[in-house]
Amino acid sequence: MIGMQYNITLPNDYDMKIIRKRIQHNGAKTDGFPDLLFKAYLLMDYPQRKEYAPLYLWKSNEGMNQFIFNGFYDNILHSFGWQQINIAIPYKVELSNTFTKAKYVLVIEQEMPQVFDMNQLDFPYSDPHCLGRVLVYNPDKWRYVAFYFYQAIPETMEGKGSIYELVHLSM
Repeated sequence: MIGMQYNITLPNDYDMKIIRKRIQHNGAKTDGFPDLLFKAYLLMDYPQRKEYAPLYLWKSNEGMNQFIFNGFYDNILHSFGWQQINIAIPYKVELSNTFTKAKYVLVIEQEMPQVFDMNQLDFPYSDPHCLGRVLVYNPDKWRYVAFYFYQAIPETMEGKGSIYELVHLSM
């Protein structure tokens, strides 16, 4: 498996209806995409921070390569310019059978401390209300990111990470 995400920061005065319309028009195009476990179309729409940050979890690199190099990623390039694609290795993926009902995602990103013995990596928080969670890491940067999927805004976790709206979920 491979995790992939690009975070497109938009101007504070950007009309997010443009992105919502884009997702409504194009979101279903990744439904059933080869080797895609899921794509979560994530938006952050706060007055001081606007972001479009789709998250992909690929079953293998073939689907990711097809997406990037066979014209699909060109839509991002034409609309938003050259974007840094963050790649990570999934460490834990826990999706409930109600995962598709998720409407919000809490994202917690942290550095991995230098140690002399590598221990098991684990989610920073346990929350029985989440519908799924994904833990990815990048040994090139020694960082990890935990994604928690919720049906309602996770009020108990506010301030511990960034909360995104999940506008569409492709499986």
